[in-house]
Amino acid sequence: MVPIDQLERILEVLPDWIAAEARTVKDSLEEIALDIGRIPHYWCGAPPPLAGSQPFSEADLANIQAKLSSRYQVSFREDGRVGIGGTLHRISAIKDRYKSLAGLTIRLARVVEGVADPVMPYLLQADGVLIIGPPGVGKTTFLRDVVRQYAQQIGPKVVVVDTSNEIGGEGLVPHPTLGSARRLQVPTPNYAIGETFQMMLARTYLEALANHGPQVIVGDEVGYPEDVAVVETIGKRGIKGIVTVHGRTLRDVLENPVLWPLIGRPDLPARRRQGRPVFSMALEVRGKGRFAVYPDLAGAIDTLLQGGQPEAVTLGATEQKPRYDFERYRKLIQAARDGNLPSLFLEGMLLDYFVLSQAARYALGDAGALEALERAYQIQQSAALP
Repeated sequence: MVPIDQLERILEVLPDWIAAEARTVKDSLEEIALDIGRIPHYWCGAPPPLAGSQPFSEADLANIQAKLSSRYQVSFREDGRVGIGGTLHRISAIKDRYKSLAGLTIRLARVVEGVADPVMPYLLQADGVLIIGPPGVGKTTFLRDVVRQYAQQIGPKVVVVDTSNEIGGEGLVPHPTLGSARRLQVPTPNYAIGETFQMMLARTYLEALANHGPQVIVGDEVGYPEDVAVVETIGKRGIKGIVTVHGRTLRDVLENPVLWPLIGRPDLPARRRQGRPVFSMALEVRGKGRFAVYPDLAGAIDTLLQGGQPEAVTLGATEQKPRYDFERYRKLIQAARDGNLPSLFLEGMLLDYFVLSQAARYALGDAGALEALERAYQIQQSAALP
């Protein structure tokens, strides 16, 4: 697993006990969920999430806010997000009905140079690329590497519209991974005069197109009518657009009316397109390092409209089924049932942090921990089936 970029800079703003738990799973950690009055959960890329040892408190939340303010002079923006300058990590707030903070989602970023290598020959030949993938599969990590590789060729002629500062990170100076590409941040709207985030996003795309002479314009998570309308004009201006959208497959895009202008405005009853797609190629991110390429997007859309399934070129790593030590899990559950605490902790330490934390909870009298262990065992058995 690639190390988390500048991990200690995000851990140093967390309470010591949360930082210590996070370090035990740092090799696979992707996200931390913190809710007041509930134990933390550490997402490591596959279910189940790993459970923390004690509830997250209001004092813990205040501690994080104080450290963000004193060490980095930042606080949560109107959109409920905050970042640390020079890093790619993001902290997002959960608010109650009175707009007070009730929890946090901390997303930890990795820089993976070369992750786009398998598809770059296709991208370099395409007249625009639509990148499709659900949250959490590595779209933004992939997009950063695409920007880096394009910037090595045409430098500042690559312009990034950074919707939430996830591509280039927080702060005035973009993260070094973008190389010499230029980055435009989306301004915070002035809601008092009727501005909206969607308006500011569309305006930023227009500024990039009109003012900075891009040959390639890159955007992350296009999905509002306002930014879709601007992105639709990119190809007509002779500029290569590379944008990501949410969805698992190209069919999901076809079933999302907001995105229809990007794929030729399909007429579903007539089973035909009304125009030419903005992009010549589509790419599905099917997992970390796994891709499916549709070199002819127009042809692929036509095939879908006719009820067929277009052929894709699959590239990247082959998906591997996880392997688990079921015998150790069985021994652990039996030790828990028998009340054999030495065996419980020994077997727990030989597995992973989740198992050890559940073993500790059970030893302290939490009967639900045994149920959590058995559920995890069943999930992992199912995941390993061919």
